[in-house]
Amino acid sequence: MVDSPVNNSLLKAIHLLFLLLLPVAVAASPIVSNVQFSQGPAEGSLGSSSSSSVVTISYDLASPNGPCEITVMVSTDGGGTFDFEPTALEGDVGADISPGAGRVIHWDVSQDFPSAVLPNVAIRIVADDNYCNDCLLWSEPDTWGGVKPIAGEVVTIPTGTTILLDEDTPALGGLTIDGTLDFMRQDLELTSEWIRVTGELRVGTEAAPFTHQATITLNDTETAFSVMGMGTRGIMVMGGTLSLHGTPPEVAWTKIGEHVSAGSSALPLIDEVDWNPGDQVIIAPTDFYGEAGTERLTVDTVTPGPLTTINTVETLNSSRWGLLQYATTSGMSLAQDNSIVLSEEMEGTPLILDERAEVANLTRNIVIQSPDDSLWQNDGFGVHIMVMGPMSRAYIEGVEIRRGGQLGILGRYPFHCHLQSYTGGVEVGDVSGEYFRNSTINESQNRGVVIHGTNGALVQGNIIYDVVGHAIFTEDAVERRNTFDGNVVMRVRNPSPVDALMLHEWSFGAGFETGSSGFWLSNPDNVLTNNVTADVQGFGFWLAFPETPQGLNHDVDMQPNRITFGTFADNTSHSSLLSGLTVDNAELNWDNFPDHGGNVAGVQYWSTDSSTGLGWSEIEPFHLDRFTVWKSNVGGIWDRAARPRNTGIVSADNTQRFFAGSGADGVIQRSLVVGRSLNDDGGPLPVNGGNPVQTAFATYHSTFDIVNNLVLNFPLVEGERSGVFATDDYYTRGVEKGTIRNQGNVVINSHPGYKLRAFLSNTGTFQEFASWYTLSSALWDPDGMWGPAGNYFVYPTEFLTYGLPVTEVAPSAEQSGGVSVPGPFYGFNEFVLHGIGDSSPQNQPWDDLMEMDVRRLDQDLNEVASWHIDPAGASDWSLAHMRDFAAHPTGVYEISFPNSPFGIEHPSNFSMNVENMLEDTDVLLMSIHFDGAVDPFVRMSSPGNSFHYYTEVASLQDVRDSEGETWWQDTVNNRIWVKIQGGSWQSAVWQDLTQDDYLYEPTQLRIHP
Repeated sequence: MVDSPVNNSLLKAIHLLFLLLLPVAVAASPIVSNVQFSQGPAEGSLGSSSSSSVVTISYDLASPNGPCEITVMVSTDGGGTFDFEPTALEGDVGADISPGAGRVIHWDVSQDFPSAVLPNVAIRIVADDNYCNDCLLWSEPDTWGGVKPIAGEVVTIPTGTTILLDEDTPALGGLTIDGTLDFMRQDLELTSEWIRVTGELRVGTEAAPFTHQATITLNDTETAFSVMGMGTRGIMVMGGTLSLHGTPPEVAWTKIGEHVSAGSSALPLIDEVDWNPGDQVIIAPTDFYGEAGTERLTVDTVTPGPLTTINTVETLNSSRWGLLQYATTSGMSLAQDNSIVLSEEMEGTPLILDERAEVANLTRNIVIQSPDDSLWQNDGFGVHIMVMGPMSRAYIEGVEIRRGGQLGILGRYPFHCHLQSYTGGVEVGDVSGEYFRNSTINESQNRGVVIHGTNGALVQGNIIYDVVGHAIFTEDAVERRNTFDGNVVMRVRNPSPVDALMLHEWSFGAGFETGSSGFWLSNPDNVLTNNVTADVQGFGFWLAFPETPQGLNHDVDMQPNRITFGTFADNTSHSSLLSGLTVDNAELNWDNFPDHGGNVAGVQYWSTDSSTGLGWSEIEPFHLDRFTVWKSNVGGIWDRAARPRNTGIVSADNTQRFFAGSGADGVIQRSLVVGRSLNDDGGPLPVNGGNPVQTAFATYHSTFDIVNNLVLNFPLVEGERSGVFATDDYYTRGVEKGTIRNQGNVVINSHPGYKLRAFLSNTGTFQEFASWYTLSSALWDPDGMWGPAGNYFVYPTEFLTYGLPVTEVAPSAEQSGGVSVPGPFYGFNEFVLHGIGDSSPQNQPWDDLMEMDVRRLDQDLNEVASWHIDPAGASDWSLAHMRDFAAHPTGVYEISFPNSPFGIEHPSNFSMNVENMLEDTDVLLMSIHFDGAVDPFVRMSSPGNSFHYYTEVASLQDVRDSEGETWWQDTVNNRIWVKIQGGSWQSAVWQDLTQDDYLYEPTQLRIHP
């Protein structure tokens, strides 16, 4: 608190004496200076009385601790006593007056002293920042009872005591803060083995951040020592407050604005920056993971210009891409030519690809660090911050955590919110207002920011670099309403199997993609916006929503994979080993898997409005908006979720499938998808556990609407999954019409897709074609992507093409894998030989694992071609039962089941699905292997259990001569001849039908005793 009177003046009959007194204050007090006054009215001031009675006082206020309370005190005895506080004041007076020059107060003297003659008046301006008024100075021996702390001493600041640190400490043996420790506004170093906070540790304030250099070094060498179960080399907050407010740079990260070559030390930036010589900066790679990596450099000089350039002490090891790219009708270009005119339905589709390297500043003026000693270098034993329990709070901004985390030790992370919102399985409230923002983690041997059992925290604007384990991690899947905004994560690596806290942080087996990721979010009810990940060994963003909570909160009554989705928008991932984004592979049910080691499995996410889950009809659409993913080594986005809406995505330069997954009822719309952009050296794509050849879209087995997207540069690669659509994703039906869901896409320099065959042999080894499952034989082509509109894209085999006009699919049938022929085609699948059931020899329709032969005959019943499927080689594999075939009405078909299982020679209670026979003019003659000793009925079932029986006739010729819905049993040859007729749905019971039901009009043919 300071006061500052002003100079003398005489105002008519009212004499005001303004005295100038020098304030006496400790460092960091506010300063009132340049006090001036004038008399007479001022525009907008107090004005009802005589103009001569209005005094206008101006002053400058400097306050390192932020806004002050300004009070005017009056003396009527010439400054002897200031015992009167005037009321007729307005302007910069009262509470919350911000520091600055030219502050103004208007005082109408006549209202406080009406008709009075005051011969000798003095005025005092008092500024009070309410800062540390009752502090004791660390440097004063009296603060410590006469003897200051010495090296190795364990120091306690008692409750009710506030100590102002005004000198560097010795290397303390430990520090307990039950009261308050505040840092004076000067360069300071605090060194201790550990710090426990039950009161408050404060450096700067939110209103007045710390502007000097503060360094807290935690250096305990007894690694097994633990302060109240929270370990050592840490700041452990238990029931207290950690309030650290530094002055981060105005621009924490930006991008380069030009290409930069290897060997260069000049980085041209797109933004002006307030960075300083000596600052540490990092630059992200612009190539695939493993081809280049994040580099850490030291600023030497900063040169202004059209592009601000930072010159670094070190030179770059790898070149960086630094220019925008624009979509044009001829491909990607460095010049924007506006040649692509978007339709109304495509409005909002991105046309710009930004793969410029990010550059971020790691340096902050408050540093919390471990020493760079052998424990750090050899054992990864770094500093950690733990904010423990519902009564603790942390408000951290502008802080650098240097050499953080403790390798392989649970709970020892650079920044860790621990059980602040849950106690004993019961939610006790959010930590609204708590934040970790505009700070950096500069190396960590154990994760980065961990939000554990805590709701409502803000993690914003941070730079997190060189992390072992997940960089930003929510631990138990109960963490909700947290906001992760504007964070940049670079260089994340897997721990060794010995040091991994969870299996999902390293690669541990075939079948599941795992690894330490930029973000691991285990509850959907959070906000992720404007974040960037790069150079990550796992996924950029891993949204892993399990069926049950995990860890210490496993008994919370919640079903995370059924909770309403929060927000995911404007995030970017590039140069990751795995997908940029995955919604899948969550931790296993806690109670069912007692090892709790972090095993994961595929879990489909449904966004519902209940914490304990609802049914399919209550699933809400959720949005993944404006996500950018590029240079991902293994795909772009993987969705195992119901009703996701992927909108405004930019996906470029990835390998394999850019969109894929096991989703349901989803949308991919108004997105820019670029196979290989100009940021490409023309070399081979990286191979990481799969064929790297690029494909824009898997169709999620035709459960996604892929509409109004802009797709460029997906060429055909003969014999490989390639082009716009991955045709191996069409596998659930013999005839695939889900292509109708792919509308309005603009395709440039791309092939629609190679016609793949099944690729696994019966032994499970890779062969040219599989023999024990099938992909869809006939793909409907309503828009004419492969050939004439309305045709079907089929394999070039006479089983599918005999007698039909064939259009070669460019560049040739051999190179594209298929041809285009007119339809219709009918699909047959889900075969049951001995009745539907789980008791052998029965089988469920989805467990049709038997061997199967289909012969196509001409109208004279001579064989034209055949279709053979071996018995399933692996009954527990998802594709094992994918056995089906497509038939054309110009053919006659004979189905047999050789080597029938269970030692039963002939089928005795048969059923199969029949699809795409939409009209009563759709008829097909078919012979079905069936036991001649069984006297059967033949019926067709339609939706709603509506069915009708076919008519038995006396001969095969009678069947052939009929219009349809007839059958004849050849008991000698164990055959049923049936003429199947479509149009059954005209009498169907319409209820609970899906889009696919309407598209295919599936029915079931039954031949039963």
